[in-house]
Amino acid sequence: MTKINISEDLLIVKDLIGKPRKSFNEEIEVNCQLKELGYKVEEIKKKIEGKSNFDLKKLKSVTFLLNDKEMTSSEVGIVLKISRNRANEYLKKMEKDKLLGSRFVGKKKYYTAIKHD
Repeated sequence: MTKINISEDLLIVKDLIGKPRKSFNEEIEVNCQLKELGYKVEEIKKKIEGKSNFDLKKLKSVTFLLNDKEMTSSEVGIVLKISRNRANEYLKKMEKDKLLGSRFVGKKKYYTAIKHD
C-alpha cells in the first residue's frame, strides 16, 4: 500500500497562498501562482482518492467474468488483456468492497462474485 504524504503538499499550498513572489507584473505572477496552486490541489485530491484509477467498465467485466465461476488474477488478466498485477489490484479492491469472495487452493487464490439478494 502506498503511503500518502499530504502534509508536505499542504505546506507547499500554504506557501503558495501565503507569500506571493515579487514581480514586475503582479497580475501575471498571481495567475501563475493560482495555476500552480490548482495543480497542487489536484495532486492532493489524487492522493486522497487513491493512486490507482479503476475503470468502471473493467470492474463490471470482472464481476461478469466471476459471476458463475472462480478465476485467479492471472486468468482474469488474460481474459481482460491486462497485466496480472493490474488484475490483482481490481480483484483486491472488489474483495475489500465485498463484491468478491476468495479462497486459496494451495498457493493459488481463486476469486468469485458474491451473490447479493
